[in-house]
Amino acid sequence: MSSITVAAHAKINLTLYVGNKRSDGYHDIDSIMHQIVLSDEITVSADDSLRLHVAEGNAPAGEDNLMWTAARRFLDAASLTKGLSMILKKRIPSPAGMGGGSADAAAVLLAANEVYDHPLSQDELLSLAAGLGADVPFCLAGGCARCQGIGEKMTPVTPWHGLPLVIVRPDISVSTGAAYAQIDASSHKRPDTTEQMVQALEEKNISLLSASLMNHFEEGLFPQEDELARTSEVLSRFGRPFQMTGSGSAFFLIADDLKEARHIAETISRKHPAWYTAVTETL
Repeated sequence: MSSITVAAHAKINLTLYVGNKRSDGYHDIDSIMHQIVLSDEITVSADDSLRLHVAEGNAPAGEDNLMWTAARRFLDAASLTKGLSMILKKRIPSPAGMGGGSADAAAVLLAANEVYDHPLSQDELLSLAAGLGADVPFCLAGGCARCQGIGEKMTPVTPWHGLPLVIVRPDISVSTGAAYAQIDASSHKRPDTTEQMVQALEEKNISLLSASLMNHFEEGLFPQEDELARTSEVLSRFGRPFQMTGSGSAFFLIADDLKEARHIAETISRKHPAWYTAVTETL
């Protein structure tokens, strides 16, 4: 196969419990991650060298892009002397806590493996993914999973297909390192609700799901970032479950249906034109 085009799907964190800082500098987490329909589009072709062209949206077009690192490590692991040509259509906002860069890297691994007739096993691809970043293994596996350790320990969870979502990202970027530092300095943490979220997904219980939403980055960042606190206040007026995803700065709101989701998105866009808004659903 000479080329393949794949969708690199974003994710949301339905729960995100952040544990203490480990001796290696990472933090243990306990998180339910769920893929959503919103995605980047990536085309990968066999080539004599390594190339990356950003055809849509804003993203680095060279070694600063995680796609480049993923491609390089794939070629090395597969003992290939050839290269890869990659074309990116960037549609996931970034940085947003939606795993956009991680999804792109995972998509490169999967597509490259197919282009070169599967020289690596799924376990080998997952091992490469774990070396690229905490969210990359989940983005490679897809669906819905409970992610523990630094994100590499994954347990499949029953997905809830078709939950209507409004994605809102205020015009602010948050440093992940700074976000973790704020959590480390916090004297109080909300309890982990991941077990309850697993139950909510299994039972398709929207009330339990709403009650189980939690993200430690909110309590770490909202007191420091006025725009995040303001976004939370704006979303609270709609009376629907919502939460920041990852370390921000994007939020998701769960609407009753896609019609309501579109109405809410349009309302937010009119009042806050600088904010990114999109309507999507769980995958």
